[in-house]
Amino acid sequence: MEIVGLFCKGVGDQIVKPVEALNVQRGHGVAGEAHAQAGSPRQVLLASAPYLQELGLAPGDLQENIVVDGVLDGAVERLGSGRVLQLGQTAQIRLMFLCEPCAYLEQVQPGLVKRSLGKRGMLGIVIASGVVRRGDAVIVLPQQFPVLSERAGDRFTEFVARIPPGKVVRTTELLLALGLTHSYYRTIPTFLKKAAADIPTHRILAADSSLISRHIPQQMQRLQAEGVEVVNQQVAAHYYWQPLYFHDLQI
Repeated sequence: MEIVGLFCKGVGDQIVKPVEALNVQRGHGVAGEAHAQAGSPRQVLLASAPYLQELGLAPGDLQENIVVDGVLDGAVERLGSGRVLQLGQTAQIRLMFLCEPCAYLEQVQPGLVKRSLGKRGMLGIVIASGVVRRGDAVIVLPQQFPVLSERAGDRFTEFVARIPPGKVVRTTELLLALGLTHSYYRTIPTFLKKAAADIPTHRILAADSSLISRHIPQQMQRLQAEGVEVVNQQVAAHYYWQPLYFHDLQI
């Protein structure tokens, strides 16, 4: 397997631009790239050359960062969540979940949203830094992280279950960690309502750091039992779970 295309969408750029090399940084993503952000599972988008050809697309049309060719079974998307790829000498990417087709694709090619299901690319996070270049080899490493679901509700359960006692996450960072846009704010109450009793939803705060007790019974008492100080229905920033730890970077 090898890298046959590299692209970067800088902050403020409207389209991705071809580059000869990418500097990927552990826990953050591609240096200078618009989606580089600690805590996000969308730090890197890898696409498969065979799928681009099948869809009648040019490299970069899917706004991917890395185009890979020669993957076992023909496509990086088939490797599955949790696998680890080494790119070049040192860079390593943990594959998270398939990138869902978005409305932008209809501007690229009518009907592309439907035709690109399962072929939009694989999202990943950087677990080892390095410089990636065109022509670099891509190796599937033996490590296997837990598999993440394509379903947002399942990812909600998986993530909230890992929030440490005594830490809290605001809804803004919750959406970041789940790889969801702000349009999903309206679904958070539904996630909370459907959560199993043993899922620590009391560790989730509103965007302004206030409690959301109307959806979480006994939230203040449960936080206080973990040593979290609540003043005027709000929690101080030093109790926040830092985004760098949202997703495991090593097994």
